Amino acid sequence: MTGGKALGTFRSFYVPAMLVGPATLIVLIPFIASLVVLGVYSVGFYPGGAGFDLGVWKTFLSDSYSWTVIFTSIRLAVIVTFFCLLIGYPVACALVRLDSMLMSIIAYTVIFSPLLMSVVVRSYGWLLLLSDSGFLNSLLGAWPLNLGPYRLIYNEIGVIIALVHILLPFAVLPLITVLLQQPQQLREAAADLGASPFAIFWKVTFPLSLPGVIVAAEIVFALAVSAFVTPAVLGGGRVLNLSRLVYENIGNIEWGLAAVQALILLIAAVGVLLILERFNRRTFGEKS
Repeated sequence: MTGGKALGTFRSFYVPAMLVGPATLIVLIPFIASLVVLGVYSVGFYPGGAGFDLGVWKTFLSDSYSWTVIFTSIRLAVIVTFFCLLIGYPVACALVRLDSMLMSIIAYTVIFSPLLMSVVVRSYGWLLLLSDSGFLNSLLGAWPLNLGPYRLIYNEIGVIIALVHILLPFAVLPLITVLLQQPQQLREAAADLGASPFAIFWKVTFPLSLPGVIVAAEIVFALAVSAFVTPAVLGGGRVLNLSRLVYENIGNIEWGLAAVQALILLIAAVGVLLILERFNRRTFGEKS
């Protein structure tokens, strides 16, 4: 009996640990090593550095321009996350309700096939579409609209539009997953009790899908706040975020400042993710 219990414990814990362990080490070791390197560089221990010195931290955190860039990065990520959820939620609802296999294949291909294309190509594609003489402004300027041209590139508008398009699939996927897990019987029971379609959505579908909404928000925010290529291409150097500052300081051989900015970017991203995860645990932990 004891041997069987020990074998069961081995299978339930050690076997999964052995299966997941190699992949976990491959992910964790470079991540931890990079954090150590950034931490060491941020306090002056790098080739040509002055040794232990917190001057770079003090300079960066006391500079109002640095805080402006930090808040710009977070604000852009929040806006992109909001629009990805606003657009992605109805898309996910429509996808899970498709009955035709052919239509499902076409819809999933349209939504997720852009992930197969480089983010550089998609960013330059949006640069052509949104330019003053691009497709969108040409369409708005055609008769009878005769509007524009509007300045849609080299500003935050173009960056937001491109990032929403690029990151939308990352919001749709977790939303589809959580919507597919919802029991159809709950919506049917609500309809039998006389609930309207809107009431069914607001009282049944949406509350049950909130974990997927939070996960989608976490993924999109983490990718948006650390985006580099799209803000660089669509922003034209006028939309600065922390990723761009890190790149520029690496090019200027400012290793300590680049390390500090990279750590601040990580802290900001992890801080927002922890807030979302805490909200998720408090909301659904109390209900369970």
